[in-house]
Amino acid sequence: MKLRKYSIFLALVMILMTFAACGNGGTDQPDPSGTVSNSTTGDAPNEGTAGIQKGTSFKYWVNYDMPSHMPWKDSRGAALYNQLYDNLLYKYQMNQNDIRGNLAESWKVSDDGMVWVFQIKKDAYFTSGNQVNAEAFVKTWDITKEFQPRYFSAVKSYEATGEFELTITLNNPSATFIYDLPMQSLCGVVDPKAIEQYGSEDNKAAIGCGPYYIESYTSGKGFVLKANPNYHNPDKAPSIETCELVIIPDENTALIALMNGDLDCLNTVNIEVYNNLKQKGWDVLEVEDRVNPFWFNAREVEIFKNDAVREALCHMVDWEAASQLVYDGKYPASKSYWAGPGMVPYSDKYKYDPQLGLKILADAGFKPEDIKFTMLADPDFTNLEIAIQAQLNELGLVNVKTVTYDGATCYGMLKGGTYEMFPCHNGYGVESPLTPFSMGLTPQSTQRVMWLDYINKDRYAEAMKLYEAANTSATNEDYLKNVEALTSLVQDECLAMGGVQVYRFYAVAKNITGVHVAPITGYMDFCYLKVK
Repeated sequence: MKLRKYSIFLALVMILMTFAACGNGGTDQPDPSGTVSNSTTGDAPNEGTAGIQKGTSFKYWVNYDMPSHMPWKDSRGAALYNQLYDNLLYKYQMNQNDIRGNLAESWKVSDDGMVWVFQIKKDAYFTSGNQVNAEAFVKTWDITKEFQPRYFSAVKSYEATGEFELTITLNNPSATFIYDLPMQSLCGVVDPKAIEQYGSEDNKAAIGCGPYYIESYTSGKGFVLKANPNYHNPDKAPSIETCELVIIPDENTALIALMNGDLDCLNTVNIEVYNNLKQKGWDVLEVEDRVNPFWFNAREVEIFKNDAVREALCHMVDWEAASQLVYDGKYPASKSYWAGPGMVPYSDKYKYDPQLGLKILADAGFKPEDIKFTMLADPDFTNLEIAIQAQLNELGLVNVKTVTYDGATCYGMLKGGTYEMFPCHNGYGVESPLTPFSMGLTPQSTQRVMWLDYINKDRYAEAMKLYEAANTSATNEDYLKNVEALTSLVQDECLAMGGVQVYRFYAVAKNITGVHVAPITGYMDFCYLKVK
């Protein structure tokens, strides 16, 4: 084996930095080691920390509860898990060009890219006081893979080959493995003694070794997190003593709380809230989010199995007009299901031409009123869906409806596949653009959105071959080539109706510094924050 300071995918990310830059970002270029001198996600970089600031606090708004605190249980829980659970590697200050060891003090990769050997720090401890070791990862991942199988799709085996040595063997070389299993907080290590004592379902076992730990949790109210005084990584050592995740289901109520000083941070995709914040003089950090295609569920809606119906609907929505009406035009119409690596421009099947759409329906033997389905919306997308419904109703598709539920209910329906149409990015990320397919196309998918097997089994088999080719690509070039081919296939099959490119807006109290928000995912690590 030879030692590599691993910046796999760096060349790709350098090419695609324009997709990731946001907030106060500039034009900093990576140096040969894969680091940049300034963050592109918010404030200037912190240079370490002077220790925990006694008596300081930070209150962060969330609009949904996270009843399970175990990292593998709920993909929506990253706002919590990022603070509690550490993994082998991390992106310093959310910068995908600056990958550093976290619990791994060093690592080696075999020449063929198949075997990764991590040396784990000997000075890292869970907040219970138990030491982190290789076996802790093995016992954690034995549970994690049952709930988050996509992170293990490239993995043949993992084992403790020493007390502080962890060896991972891949099925094939993977261009994106470094961003998945060894980095994600959903795969972060949990104290195995706590799991043994309480079981993997009990929140009493939610003991990590991250910058913060849970001091208290009140269902429906939120979490109180305390800084870990014995944290192992000086580059991520927490400064603010107490961080709270405050649950407020209604966004307008949360906005009032922010204005009154009862919250320190609010993030939103609501343009009215954004305009209100700007009018009140708030500095708002704008972070590029993802496209949320409106997926056709052909398992639940019989007419969605018809190719003509799906294509006709793709012609019928004026996304630019909907964005102008709902978002003041701030969210551009999408040009692909993704905005970043793996994207392929839409074909003419997505060209706005409602009369052509009606003709396609008629030629296939359908009247406008024959098209019956309900769009599922969480509160973030209700207004957009109402605008889309109005356009379709005006064209005579009077049986297209919209229903809104809270985020937790929508997430449950997504997991269960019990929706008819739903807008969802499905985990797309610039480092791993295959994720939406892992989560939404394969038989093991945990969030099915691509129902091609119910539409055309031959095309589904073709898609799965492309998926496997991408998943086993040894080079970035081959990986992207296969992802793009897969994207082209699912777009050609019109598995979704299109969408808009979303931006997420962050308002943070002026006395808080060290704000770094991850492009695309919108995650924030509290460890970098300080009170000035």
